[in-house]
Amino acid sequence: MKPQAIRKIAVIGAGTMGPGSAQVFAQSGHIVVINDVDRSALKRVNKKIKASMDTFLTRGLCTREVAAKILSRIKVAPDLASAVRDADFVVEAIVEDLHLKRKLFKQLGGLSPPNAILASNSSTLSIDEIAEGSIKPDKLILTHFINPPQVIPLVEVARGSKTSEQTLRVTLKLLKKAGKRPLVCNKFIPGYLINSCNMAIMAAALNFLSMGIASMEDIDRAFTEALGPRYSVMGPFKTMDLIGLDVIWQAVTSFDSNAHNDPRIASVKKLIETSNYGMKTSKGFYDYNGKSADEVMQQINGRLLNVLKAGSAK
Repeated sequence: MKPQAIRKIAVIGAGTMGPGSAQVFAQSGHIVVINDVDRSALKRVNKKIKASMDTFLTRGLCTREVAAKILSRIKVAPDLASAVRDADFVVEAIVEDLHLKRKLFKQLGGLSPPNAILASNSSTLSIDEIAEGSIKPDKLILTHFINPPQVIPLVEVARGSKTSEQTLRVTLKLLKKAGKRPLVCNKFIPGYLINSCNMAIMAAALNFLSMGIASMEDIDRAFTEALGPRYSVMGPFKTMDLIGLDVIWQAVTSFDSNAHNDPRIASVKKLIETSNYGMKTSKGFYDYNGKSADEVMQQINGRLLNVLKAGSAK
């Protein structure tokens, strides 16, 4: 089967996420057309994208000539039909309202070319619920860009129950070409992975503030000066390997005597039973290929120092 070519991309929504998403695809050489029912938002979109490109310029991430080429690839369409008429890929970035998204995707099914892939940028809604009533559910997929989309490399991707393998394959290839790093969610949960983590952090922060544990500013500093830098170079599983899974197990079971039977920590229990405690044994959730904990930490510390250096050079 001949690979599906993606040449022109339509972005529907010129609010919070649309302009940044348009910039992402224009940077990778695509012609991008953006549309919004809000005429005032459409009038502001070019100014928004230019301001973003100016930031890239001041950081030395592109030249003026390159920035001008990127901006020249982004066009504004006066209506939905003209925006998607010959688009190969459509990104929906409208308000987080199931009724409005469902209505839009029904329209897109009839207005876009038969082979066009239709992607939703929803951060909370099920792609299957959005696809309800669509005439081509096999072409629908979720691509949740993380705000600001032109800066954050990760994009959550989720297929619906009727999304085809080709739709997934073409979408992943397009995102990678655009310099993004797709994260495929295998199951739907409200908020998907990123926002579920985000809401858990926000809930904990609000709880700490309400309990008077620390000031709002210091709770923020716990993330910007400690957890944030560390999590930028190693996720929660590698962090558990760093702490030591034997220590994690001891802490969890001391807090809750019934934790031994908690299915959420079954993976930790299995590793403990095989004496794989993390970096200290060269194997835990990750296999460190015989490297000592000091060798692993030397690499991690180097990356962390780079992050902290970049943060101090604001």
